[in-house]
Amino acid sequence: MLKNGFIRYSTIIALLILIIGLSITTSKFLNPGNLLNILTQSAILTLVSVGLCLVIAAGGIDLSVAVAFDMGGMVSVILLSYGWGWLTAIFMGLVAGAIIGVFNSFLVLKVKITIFLATFGTLFIGQSIERIITEGGKPVYLPNMDEVFSFLGNGSLFVVNKWGSQIDFKWSVIIAILVAFSIHFLLKKTVFGRYLYAIGLQSEAAELSGVPVKKYTSYAFVICSVICAFAGIVGASALKSYVPLSGNYYLMDGIGAVFIGSTLNEKGLVDIPGTLVGVIFYGVVSNGLSLVGINFYWQSVVHGLLMFAILILNSYRLSSIKKVGIA
Repeated sequence: MLKNGFIRYSTIIALLILIIGLSITTSKFLNPGNLLNILTQSAILTLVSVGLCLVIAAGGIDLSVAVAFDMGGMVSVILLSYGWGWLTAIFMGLVAGAIIGVFNSFLVLKVKITIFLATFGTLFIGQSIERIITEGGKPVYLPNMDEVFSFLGNGSLFVVNKWGSQIDFKWSVIIAILVAFSIHFLLKKTVFGRYLYAIGLQSEAAELSGVPVKKYTSYAFVICSVICAFAGIVGASALKSYVPLSGNYYLMDGIGAVFIGSTLNEKGLVDIPGTLVGVIFYGVVSNGLSLVGINFYWQSVVHGLLMFAILILNSYRLSSIKKVGIA
């Protein structure tokens, strides 16, 4: 019992130890401005992770979220650069994400390709398209960005100067919280969520029970891709540019955050509150490593090791749940 409890809350324990360690190591960490900066930097990862929750809840994995992220940003920025309005640019960016979700659904449900290989293939195709359109991967800058579009990533709810620093609370944080709350409600309080969990736990049994497995799996792919495309739009807004292949940065961290959420859930299921803990964990790690001067490439190594640790803990967690169920 004690072992299971330790495994379940190991991420929170590690997060607390990390916060204490960074507080001792660098005085800048607990600065309110820096803590708010962690939230701001975590907003986009929150959107990607929340989108992934839907597909993973249905028992799948979506490696193409990186491409959905990039396509959302690329389409919207390119349209804006050609003088299109912000509303059309955002809408078409979301449509690009939806197309990726539909394509994944077609490969998995109609062509019968395994989810991993289907989304992996979409990832490669999408990245190739990005390179072709951007002539090898050149960023698309948009210095004179539409004010409304710019507001998504740069708009502030409030800005105050306290404790020796400027505290800038971005609207992107509010947007991420609202999306997370909406998906949490969808998973926990609606038939849609119950169906996704049923599909993820045992798709054949769910289908025999009358659950339209193919339809809801398709919904999961499409909504996931649309949310990730929106994350790419917010990211492009914040940078005032589109940077090819930037979605790769969020792919593994997003998957890791979702699996952290599952370790915190009593039944080992995908969980939005737990996923948010995972997002904050990654945010604290990245921020802390930067504050202590760790090279960016070494940060990637640390993130990779964290992913291994998360998978091992999740494996132990699931095996413990199965043993309890058998007993």
